[in-house]
Amino acid sequence: MTSQLRVLDTASDWLYSVLSNPDGDVVLASPYLSYVVCRSIADAAIGSSRSWILYTTLDPFAVASAFLSVPGMVLMLDAGAEVRHVDRLHAKCFIVGNRGILGSANLTGAGLGSSVNANRELGVELDSSQIEEARKMISAWPSRSISKSDLDILAEQAKKLPTPAPIVRGQDEDSALLDVERLLADAREPERSLWVKVEDGAPVLDHWRQEWRFANPGSKRGDKWIGEPTIKTGDLVFICATGTKDCYVVVEVTTDPELLPEDYVEWAAYREGEDPERWPWVSRTRPRLVPSSLIDFKYEDLRGGKKLPRGSRFRLSPEEFVAGVRALAQLPTE
Repeated sequence: MTSQLRVLDTASDWLYSVLSNPDGDVVLASPYLSYVVCRSIADAAIGSSRSWILYTTLDPFAVASAFLSVPGMVLMLDAGAEVRHVDRLHAKCFIVGNRGILGSANLTGAGLGSSVNANRELGVELDSSQIEEARKMISAWPSRSISKSDLDILAEQAKKLPTPAPIVRGQDEDSALLDVERLLADAREPERSLWVKVEDGAPVLDHWRQEWRFANPGSKRGDKWIGEPTIKTGDLVFICATGTKDCYVVVEVTTDPELLPEDYVEWAAYREGEDPERWPWVSRTRPRLVPSSLIDFKYEDLRGGKKLPRGSRFRLSPEEFVAGVRALAQLPTE
């Protein structure tokens, strides 16, 4: 046992390290699960000779509030892991062969400390006798095995729940909900295109609470600028940060692309690493959905598990966009 890991305030490095080469059977207990964490666990479980069991609680309210990922549990089942339901589960315990921790962290990015908006958590690494005792206690919990049909039922139950208020700063619940519903209706208008725009660095919520802008790449052929983007006025855009892969706000484009506008060139002159000649096409925006704080919602969640590719912008299907808005606003998915 490594003494420096007896107490941890971030569990992600510990967990992913031991999952990469488990020296025994895996037992995980967590009431909340994110898709991204489930996918990482499922990737480690595929083809493993070890037994993998996940204990959680099938809570439709947690699903509706985006704390419990049904698609994530489907990935676990597809990878050969067993998923079991435990009533009133609150414990968080991760046992991987001869290693184990017990603490406060759920199997989410915020809980494990891998998201930019991480929780304050603590965990204690267990010794060998404590690991065996924890295994016995967990296996003694009254539980039942979960199937994909159980998960289908859970998803339907979550859809029928009353809509929780979206988390949007500076608005009362009714006006915030009305703004989200307007955004969902606008997304279905055929003349609008729907996008992901990838921005360098970490999320910056305050930029997008006001009228702002994003730049698109372009180049010169002789004296002529080429590469004008097809993003146009009225299009709706998820902003995604490359540093964390968070998709964290939705904006509406208010202008067609402008070539090197003066205010943008002046702003870039005071920013280290900004090159307006490389990113000459500017689209101006207004906020449509800006949460009060970051939630654990990644590009992979928005795109159904697809990894972030190289590039600066990508089209979304109406189904992807609407599901993403509802998740970001913490509404049940349709």
